[in-house]
Amino acid sequence: MADGGIKPEVILSRVATSRRYRSVSDELILRLANEEIPKSRNLADAEKRTKRRLHQVFGAYTGQPDYPSLLVRMAEAHEHGDDEALRTLCRTAMEQHASTRERLPILDRFYSEIVSITGTPRSIVDLACGLNPLALPWMGLSEDVRYVACDIDSGLVGFVVGVLDLLGIEHRVELCDIVAAPPAATCDVALLLKSVPCLDQQDRATAARVLSAIDARHHVVTFPTQSLGGRGKGMARNYRTRFETLLVELGWESRHVDEIELPGELIYVMGDRRDEREA
Repeated sequence: MADGGIKPEVILSRVATSRRYRSVSDELILRLANEEIPKSRNLADAEKRTKRRLHQVFGAYTGQPDYPSLLVRMAEAHEHGDDEALRTLCRTAMEQHASTRERLPILDRFYSEIVSITGTPRSIVDLACGLNPLALPWMGLSEDVRYVACDIDSGLVGFVVGVLDLLGIEHRVELCDIVAAPPAATCDVALLLKSVPCLDQQDRATAARVLSAIDARHHVVTFPTQSLGGRGKGMARNYRTRFETLLVELGWESRHVDEIELPGELIYVMGDRRDEREA
């Protein structure tokens, strides 16, 4: 075990210079380094352990997309008023992240099913958003919607800001490690899409802590029903059980919950008690 002489800032300086992880939030790298240093034999081992954790929470889900090039092409489509080309480029971009890539075959149904329960939201908070904001053309929202999102990848955050600027959507997109500092916000719909398993790997209490920090009329939580390798045996059953425990952790057992199962994704839409009071 390490003698405590390893500084997390040294791990940060080594990891943040790697091409793979240079865009990842410093806050996340420091947190993981602090967690791994006590388990490590030396500096090299601490760096290796930190990178392994980063792969679990980040590297396994995204490649190394050329965001600047994609944004230039999208800006050209927008300038020419070619909405279809812009939608095609949004799909192309979403293919660069495992979470949204898996959702592409069900994209139209995914949002129509959710909005049929929540109604059309005027404000959305998208937690650990990935490239999900690029699905806005499929969400059927009004032009005055406000979209708040956060993620651990600075390159992705800058790209999403650029795309939402093009789409003319009021937004706030921030670099944020929600395990360390869950954002507080009020909105119509809060999204936590396929992120609970990843959060559970880091801190089992995080999912409940993050959801409870958002004052929303509806909280939407989803789970993958197949692995990144395409295997799905028992996953839906296991995540149904996980969702039931999440409700208990939140103290939300009395809330109305709608379950939707689509190919590859299990969706839960939780109503807020305000709806019951105002009914």
